[in-house]
Amino acid sequence: MFGVPRIYRQRWDWILSLAALVLLVIGVMTVYSATHLPDNPRHGYFVKHFFYLFLGLVVFAVCLFTPLRLWEDWSYAGFGITLFFLLLVLLMGEEHYGAKRWFRAGPITFQPSEMAKLAFAASFARFLAGKRVDLTQPRTLLLTLFGVGVPTLLVLKEPDLGTSGSFPGLAVPMMLWAGMPRLALFALVSPVIGLVLVHHLILWLAFIAIGVVAFVKSRLSHWVLAGFLVFHVGLHIAAPLVISKLHPYQQARIESFLNPEADPSGAGYQGLQSRIALGSGGVFGKGYLQGSQKALAYLPMQHNDFIFSVIGEEFGFVGAALVVLAFGTLVYRAIEIAKQARSPFASLLAVGIGGLVFYHASVNMAMTMGLFPVTGLPLPFVSYGGTFLLTMMAALGLLMNVAVHRFDY
Repeated sequence: MFGVPRIYRQRWDWILSLAALVLLVIGVMTVYSATHLPDNPRHGYFVKHFFYLFLGLVVFAVCLFTPLRLWEDWSYAGFGITLFFLLLVLLMGEEHYGAKRWFRAGPITFQPSEMAKLAFAASFARFLAGKRVDLTQPRTLLLTLFGVGVPTLLVLKEPDLGTSGSFPGLAVPMMLWAGMPRLALFALVSPVIGLVLVHHLILWLAFIAIGVVAFVKSRLSHWVLAGFLVFHVGLHIAAPLVISKLHPYQQARIESFLNPEADPSGAGYQGLQSRIALGSGGVFGKGYLQGSQKALAYLPMQHNDFIFSVIGEEFGFVGAALVVLAFGTLVYRAIEIAKQARSPFASLLAVGIGGLVFYHASVNMAMTMGLFPVTGLPLPFVSYGGTFLLTMMAALGLLMNVAVHRFDY
């Protein structure tokens, strides 16, 4: 570690490094296995993954050694630039499968929505760290919702439902960390929960009961409780109309999630094959490079969105549990770093990065297990590389940067 400042050697978070290293190594091994098909090898993906991983290490170093003060000072400008690219991709982006999410520069494609995640996290951390920000005030709350809503809606327009959720996914823990009352936060996220539970009447009623108890205990006006009930009953009745506004493939994914056996060779195919692969691995798995579902290419996007299924098939419950443990450790360290950080901006940024990793990892793994509708979300540090891998390596560099400078102000 010659040439590295002493502060980096003294305050380096080795537990965080180990968790990330475990995920990266498993990712390299599994991407190779997922593309090592007997009849149709696709080693080009593995070579590209290695290239993006090398580039990701460079990005990690840049984010690690760039002073946090610069990230804070330039956060608003960076977020503005990414918003411009999110608008531009809708007009001039390359279209695949009916979605405009990519720009192409020669042989390289990249998604501006990935860059927007970290730009938003930094700008949102700066906003929430402001001395005059009071999340109990309606005006501030509306401004906060506007800031979260703009990138969410732009990415949703591409359309990319899974990625659009990453903005509220990292914003919610940041708002909670910044002191937003839990009841107010519950009221904000309750429409999403209501829509998710629209086809499960008993669970929806249980959710409404929890909301009623929370509002009664808060001793707010009965009119507030009445408004909560009227809103959610109306949303429950209007939910079919809301779902009908989604793109056909998104509706098909929701329907296949609710009833996967209805179309096993169509919309429900991915989810069913994923669960078959996971279940066939048993406790210890079939062995590295020995997955039959993987080898026969029954599992679509097995090097990317469904890579967790390959891990479950070849390494079994033990391998899948190791991946979950590594993600849990990474998120735990992000929270601990945030607790120790003296700078409000750095503390909020660490929470946002932890929330981003948690959102992607939990949604991806829940999707492969049939606990969540199929989305196009890859698994952080593990799935086949590209703009997403670079984004995760940048996030890791920023988190380690906060860890090293957590006692600075």
